[in-house]
Amino acid sequence: MIEIYFEQANDAEKLFHVLKQKQQHEKNRLFQLAYTGDSRVTIYIQQNLRESISRFLIPSITQFILRFIEDRLLLSIISGTFYFKDEEEQQQILQLAHSFIDGERYDYRCDHERVIPRETLIEEALLLFLKDDLSFSFESFVKFRLKLYIERLQHYVELAIDEYKLEQEYQNFVQMLRDCVQSRQSKLSAIHLVHQPPGFVFYDEKFQKITLSQLKQLIDRNLIISQPMYVDSSVLAPLVSIAPQNIYLYTTHEDDGMVQTIQNVFQERIQLCHPVEFGKNGQGMT
Repeated sequence: MIEIYFEQANDAEKLFHVLKQKQQHEKNRLFQLAYTGDSRVTIYIQQNLRESISRFLIPSITQFILRFIEDRLLLSIISGTFYFKDEEEQQQILQLAHSFIDGERYDYRCDHERVIPRETLIEEALLLFLKDDLSFSFESFVKFRLKLYIERLQHYVELAIDEYKLEQEYQNFVQMLRDCVQSRQSKLSAIHLVHQPPGFVFYDEKFQKITLSQLKQLIDRNLIISQPMYVDSSVLAPLVSIAPQNIYLYTTHEDDGMVQTIQNVFQERIQLCHPVEFGKNGQGMT
């Protein structure tokens, strides 16, 4: 018999249902379950102790932790270890942590060939701990037996916080440039900006190419000197200095970082076009 006690009764109910589902999918009933609506789940192992634990209990408890407990642990680390108390900030960091966990963002701190899956960290801890005639607190198990798993979650939270701070800095940077654009009088009514990765070529409203020397003369030097963050001198500084009413950006790389930044800064002033549309105006791209 194994008894698991929970601080929250609904956690016991959730684990019971996970175990019940696992039991229903198996032909051989190696264990029986008992749950009376309180904070305790009891597992009666009828035969094959090690098989019951390794094949049924460990996968079920691991699934329960990942589905119902992991977010709670992540939020506890975000608020308790790193002192982010604002609920909106917590949720943003939590979502970023999930993106690292799911592999959407690259974890630059780890050798991925050596990373043990977090599921394995839980399973190994359970394998060393679970045995017959055992009664334990689930919360104590998490605290004292899942240290490697908790450390892994903290690692993902640290990455998420780094990413969150970078995104906040980026948003502040974009807003600063928006304010600069709004406060300026337009030097040209329109700019045609042709994306030729990795660079951009500027044309005025008459489709005349603006040379690099002409661009340098158009740049407001105070914009570069007075701003606390680096402003790209080849694209952003000229565009913000000119502050055109309309920007026609010709590109086939809409997900390019600079293209997205230009869109974020100029918003309704910008229109994305396919490069072939530039040629239709009867002008070369030289």
